[in-house]
Amino acid sequence: MDVRIDKAMEMLRNPEKSIGEIACLVGYQDERHFSKLFSKMTGVKPTEYRRFYV
Repeated sequence: MDVRIDKAMEMLRNPEKSIGEIACLVGYQDERHFSKLFSKMTGVKPTEYRRFYV
């Protein structure tokens, strides 16, 4: 799971891909589930990460 989230964090730096696309590319079919796990592991939602940490 750590590897998937790390890869997602890397991919979120590219604004051309949607969060749903990134979720699929790292192995999660459900964007909501991915967002929940991402938030749990990083402390921020994927949209917040993209906005503030990129």
